[in-house]
Amino acid sequence: MKKLAEVDSYYLTGPDGSGKTTILKEVERIILKKNVPTKHIWIRSPKIFSKPLMAICRLTGLTKYTIIDGIKYGTHEFERSTIVSFLFPLLQLIDFKLKWFQLSRQINSNEIVIFDRFSLDTLADLMVSTKRLNLHKSWIGKMFIDISKDCNILILYVDENTTKQRKKDTLFDKNIQLKNEVYGILSQDLGIKIINNNGDIHNTVKEVIKEYKI
Repeated sequence: MKKLAEVDSYYLTGPDGSGKTTILKEVERIILKKNVPTKHIWIRSPKIFSKPLMAICRLTGLTKYTIIDGIKYGTHEFERSTIVSFLFPLLQLIDFKLKWFQLSRQINSNEIVIFDRFSLDTLADLMVSTKRLNLHKSWIGKMFIDISKDCNILILYVDENTTKQRKKDTLFDKNIQLKNEVYGILSQDLGIKIINNNGDIHNTVKEVIKEYKI
């Protein structure tokens, strides 16, 4: 298993619709122009041991789905169950570590690793679904944080209206504001810089490249 401390890695995190994938494609393009190979990794809330619990939550109404204009929206109300609020993050941590172990074995020492979705995104999802806004301070949250501690991390931010304009499947997402709040908490408590992507995306790319020192 390759440790992140042994390779160069760039991790752009943030809410859905903030433009992470678009920005990272530009970052990857610039790196490849220098003839340096890259490894693009996307991990978000893998379901292995947590899958049976998700099925139970669906049956008990803690997870609900609605379809609006052909788009499926899912909402979790795990805060209604003390057991689920603890057990789901724990199972997700196990699932995430298993998935990361699998993918990390594919990383070569000469590659630059680019993370689109990674451990902080899964942690943020858990904070939203359980409404535990201090989850990152628990031992489970700290283990998620520890996974990406050796990455060069930036948080990408876009306001609610801009998100809805750019990403249609967020139009009726009731948690957009809460998601932005969660990433703001992680930025403040973990000392991660926020890059504002509300304006011209080319300017955002320049700022990200400058912060990453590529």
